[in-house]
Order: sequence, then structure tokens, then C-alpha cells
Amino acid sequence: MLNLKFDEGRSKEQLAFLQLKPQKRRNILRSAIRAANKSSKERITRQSDLAGKTWQSRANGKKKKMLTKLKRNMKVRYGANSASVYFKGGNSGKIARAHQEGISLDAGKPKSSAAQNKEGPATRNLARALISEGYKIPRGKGKGSKRPSIKWITNNLSINQAGFLLRELKGSSGKSTWKIDLPARSFLGQTVAEQKEQMNFILNKAMQVA
Repeated sequence: MLNLKFDEGRSKEQLAFLQLKPQKRRNILRSAIRAANKSSKERITRQSDLAGKTWQSRANGKKKKMLTKLKRNMKVRYGANSASVYFKGGNSGKIARAHQEGISLDAGKPKSSAAQNKEGPATRNLARALISEGYKIPRGKGKGSKRPSIKWITNNLSINQAGFLLRELKGSSGKSTWKIDLPARSFLGQTVAEQKEQMNFILNKAMQVA
């Protein structure tokens, strides 16, 4: 939702905006919300949050950019009195909120009847927990070891095997679930400077078309 706090010193412009016909207000809010959506997408491209800080890197150490697929599902709604950014299709909205706010996940917790089979493949959350605890595998060629990918773990380890390895790494036993924290990576919304720019755009535009 596009939230604006108008300056008390610009009552004339505010009144001009409120007195506009619905179609004109709609057109102004359309431009405003598109700008807000664009700035949110640009933060994903830069991999930085609303404070301008670089996002925390992936647990598996990979340098691939995060959340880039979300950009194609970011759409806008607008009317004469409100405007908002929303996510189209699938779980995009849930994924966006988890990264925007940060969340704790239960690794190893079954999500479906198929996942309840202990001999089934390791879950992605269980794979993330293993990687977070420093799990490594031998290199294909040469000496040493490397971090496996989530795909490698889910393709090569069962739930039982991954659970056993995780218990060994954590020095615990008998646990079927583990907490892993997904750090906050904010990108939605507006900075203070962007809010001021947005407010000025709306009020100045209202005076132009009034």
C-alpha cells in the first residue's frame, strides 16, 4: 500500500489533490505506485535493503543473486484513493514476506504425506541446515572438500541420513526438527527520501492538472 504523510505546510496543494476528479487522482497514483515498484525492484538488483546495506549472503556461500525471480511477479494496483504493490501467482507473496521480515524455519519438518517417509529424499530446509552447520563433501577431482549444493543434498541423501549428519554436526541427538533463521532482506517500501519525493510529485502534479 502506498502510504503518504502530507506536509501541513502544503494545505493548498493537498486540497487541490482531494478536489480532483477520480480519474485524475487515479492517474497520479498510478505514476506514484509504479515509481515505488521500480525502486523496490532496483533494490533487488542491487541486493541491498531500505537502509542501503548489502543483504546478508547465502548460507551456502554461493554468489548468485537472490530474489531476482520475484521481480517478474511484482505488479501494481491503483484507484482514485489508494495504490499498492502485490505479488502475482504461486508463493511469491509468502517468499517476499519471509525475506522482507526474516523468519525462523523448521528444518526437517514434513510438509506433505510424501515427505513423512523417513527414507525419502532430504528436504530443502534440512539441506539448508546442513550447509549452515558447515557440512562438506569430497571434491570430485583433486584433494580437499567443498560445500554441497541444496540440489546435491536432496538428490543424494535421505531424510534419515541428512538428519543423522545434522545431529552429528550439532552434537545433538534424538531431534527431528531444527530451527534455522532466514535473515531479513528488505526491499519493499520506500526510504524517507523516496517518500518525500513521492509526496512532492503527487502534490505538484495535482496543482498542474487542477
